[in-house]
Amino acid sequence: MLVRLLLGWFGLLGLATAAAAQGGDNGLLVPVPGNLSTDAVKRIEERVNAALARGADRPSKVIFWFTPGDKDTASSSYGACADLADAIRRWKDVNTVAFVTRKLSGHAVLPALCCNELAMSKEASIGEVVSPDAEPLDGLPKLGYEKLVGEARPAHFAVVRKMFDRNVRLMKGQKNKADWYYDSLDKAKFEKDGGVATDTRPMLEAGAVGLFTSEQMGQFGLRKIAAPNVSELAGLLNIAPGSLRDDPLGGRAPVAFRIVVRDEITQGMRETVQRSVREVVRGGGNLLFLQLECDGGDAAAAHDLAGDLRDFQYPEAGNGLRIVAFIPNNADNTAVIVALGCSEVVMSTRKSQGENTSEGTFGDFGPYMEKTKQGPTILAPLLAELAERQNLPANILRGMVDKDLELVQVRGVVDKRRTAIMPKSQADAEKGEWQVERVVKKKGDLLKLTATEAKQYGLVGTVIDSTNITDVYPKFGVDPTKVKDATPALLDGIRNLLREPGISVILVIVGFIGLMLELKVPGTTVPGIVAALCFILLFWAWAPVSGHLAWLAGLLFLLGLVLILLEVFVLPGFGVSGVIGILLMLAAIVLVTMDKVPENGSQWYDVGKRLAMYVLALIAAGVGAFTIARFLPKVPVANRMVLAPTAEREATDPTVLPGAAQAAALLGAIGMTTTVLRPAGTVQFGDDYVDVVSDGGFIPAGTRVQVVEVEGVRIVVKEV
Repeated sequence: MLVRLLLGWFGLLGLATAAAAQGGDNGLLVPVPGNLSTDAVKRIEERVNAALARGADRPSKVIFWFTPGDKDTASSSYGACADLADAIRRWKDVNTVAFVTRKLSGHAVLPALCCNELAMSKEASIGEVVSPDAEPLDGLPKLGYEKLVGEARPAHFAVVRKMFDRNVRLMKGQKNKADWYYDSLDKAKFEKDGGVATDTRPMLEAGAVGLFTSEQMGQFGLRKIAAPNVSELAGLLNIAPGSLRDDPLGGRAPVAFRIVVRDEITQGMRETVQRSVREVVRGGGNLLFLQLECDGGDAAAAHDLAGDLRDFQYPEAGNGLRIVAFIPNNADNTAVIVALGCSEVVMSTRKSQGENTSEGTFGDFGPYMEKTKQGPTILAPLLAELAERQNLPANILRGMVDKDLELVQVRGVVDKRRTAIMPKSQADAEKGEWQVERVVKKKGDLLKLTATEAKQYGLVGTVIDSTNITDVYPKFGVDPTKVKDATPALLDGIRNLLREPGISVILVIVGFIGLMLELKVPGTTVPGIVAALCFILLFWAWAPVSGHLAWLAGLLFLLGLVLILLEVFVLPGFGVSGVIGILLMLAAIVLVTMDKVPENGSQWYDVGKRLAMYVLALIAAGVGAFTIARFLPKVPVANRMVLAPTAEREATDPTVLPGAAQAAALLGAIGMTTTVLRPAGTVQFGDDYVDVVSDGGFIPAGTRVQVVEVEGVRIVVKEV
């Protein structure tokens, strides 16, 4: 008992140490929509005020992300932007930070410049409050900029004026021992107020509205912080990982739905989930709980699905959809990738509800990499791209797939509040800036986190001691009885059923049986229709999975069918054309059931297994077609679809010509069709009824025809 207590105490101590190392201030991330409206401003105010009223848990920094989703933002609504700017100016007891990662223009510039600090990425730019050829602002908007920004940034207001007045001739001087910017026309007033004109040449001439890069804003002294994404910005601001979570819901009342994702992630599953999410949006949903009980499959498909989810959260127009990923057990390989595309991740700390419980894992890529033969060169870029877009610790994610990477926890030498996790090689190269505190991941291992550790690193937002999703809903202010299940559409259900291996094989068998019967007994129609239906369903079910491969598969299938028809009706016998046709059709079926081109031995082995399965299906179809063709004429009603064999008809109808000599005697003879020739059928010559084929076209019953060719007992006729 004592040993257990000591081990437990040391375990808690270790967690506390790790948490402290990853600690920091609480922060709040507020995405500012591009189509800013009065209602949106009201929701932002309510959200910030509610966060500031949390007491000890209140954020010390509020980051306003003015280009959410890393998309250009331009707002033309001066009233809404002025309201937000005024609210930001009133929040004096919290540090407000404007973050810009792309182009920010229009009146959205106003609230951004009213924040205490401005942070920009390398690709960001800010300005062009009015279009380049527009007249300068006047009236109320101009007074608003002078009051709000002029009071917040008096030394830089001339720079801001340049953004909405192309006539400004920007000069730089000194005032109160600090850099000061002014319009050359205001030089006299500037000097009267105690300013000193230090530069004789203007920094910017008149004639163009200002649109300034991150580097230029840094030179002006307006941009204090340079950060590529929210994750690194959080580190620079000493904000705890995981405390910054953007909320696409934006304060709206939640309308919640749930989707359960099971089994392997494929392109087909991606399409199904995508369609289900669209149905949620059409149904007025703005909060989606995505229950992830999946792993394995295609990492690229999982990455694409994560991107789809990201787009739903930040659409080009309208309000976004908040997507919460719930992981009731483990999050391994592809499940991690999908979860990274969500607004927030909730994870259970147990894998079962029974007595023998253990904490779930987050990011166990080892078995998946061994099975798929995919290494860090493939997986690391996928994770890095998602980490950048979702403001997550990229090095931690990279450590899950790269054995050669050694990660360390570091703290700033000058600013002790700054912490980061980085490769040891980087820490060694920047020794004067960082001090190594502990090793996070050793070289030769893959990083695998528990649910608790994933939360400490900011990958998981919330952990709960339950595997039941109904226990998650209240944490987001949702009544469990009001959450609707977003079931897949009927067509998705049918597609999923047809993609089951057994069903696909049955479609292939029935399709080939129908094709063989139609070729063996031309004109019966029904087998041909059945065959066409089976192959159409097969290609329709698998086309979303195979993507562009479906087009190639369809063309190969049609080419194979044409070659077989040529073999049967134009080049009698069983030769090269027929064999190639069958091989092409088999190749097409295998191709359409693949989600991507094989890249390694394991994937080629799967292709071989699939090919063997469909070859056996073809053999089974041949046996089935032979059996049906033999017994169908003896089945009542069904025997009307086929003509009785010649030998059988000879026994009951002596008028049928039996041999080659009689057939040769008919060359040039004219008769009347008694059945439809498609192209085979029966023609009456005098009192004799003879089996013939047309010279290629469809000939109705009751049509005069002439024998134009005789090969053995094969008699070819044409319409006359």
